[in-house]
Amino acid sequence: MCTLSIVPLTADVVRVEFNRDESPTRAAGLPPRVRRFGSRAAVLPLDPPSGGTWLAVNDAGLVLALLNVNPSPPAAGPAARSRGEVIPALLHCDSPAAALAALEQSLGYGDFAPFRLVVLGCGVLADVRWDGRDPMVASHLLGTSPHMYTSSGLGDALADAPRRALFDELFSAPPAQWDRAQDWFHRSRWPGREHLSVNLVRAGARTVSRSVIDLRAGVATFTYHPGAPDAPSDAVALALPLAVECP
Repeated sequence: MCTLSIVPLTADVVRVEFNRDESPTRAAGLPPRVRRFGSRAAVLPLDPPSGGTWLAVNDAGLVLALLNVNPSPPAAGPAARSRGEVIPALLHCDSPAAALAALEQSLGYGDFAPFRLVVLGCGVLADVRWDGRDPMVASHLLGTSPHMYTSSGLGDALADAPRRALFDELFSAPPAQWDRAQDWFHRSRWPGREHLSVNLVRAGARTVSRSVIDLRAGVATFTYHPGAPDAPSDAVALALPLAVECP
């Protein structure tokens, strides 16, 4: 459960937006703060039950985002480790290639319930999908097109189709309007179809926060909005100077 969008606004500005969907009975996430991982500094919110996270950016300009995967039929067996541990284990890395290598060498896929890890850095976008059986890894240049990833506890395919149709419709607008289109997408809720909406409400789950990462030359800014995306909130914003320049 969650929705992620990655939108290149200009040649040197990329905007990442993430709706986190969770059970309303789960402890609220803690706002982002700066932590160190080896030689790297990173900004990330924390999930109190696991001590992990779903989204982070480090001072190498590396963004990592994690979504659940809900395969059909479901993967068998309990998970030994929380999926929230995946991103912190990779935040010492300075590139998507290094993160993929560390994921392969240091973390056993079989320890985790199914997940999708999206890694962005220096114009490269990598996508790792673990369905509980076989990992699938893809890596390519980010390019100039918007990207969207989503999941749902009701079934990923069920939610993906309507959300993707809305995404494609909004981003048929000129690129100068894409920042507004991205915010509108993450705030959107369909009357009568709230259970499929990007701004989700259904029995047992709802969108509990919206996060935005702006990547620009020399700085990454992480802005965290607690609560539903269309509700007023006291946002927390942290700027992280980037210590690594892309070649």
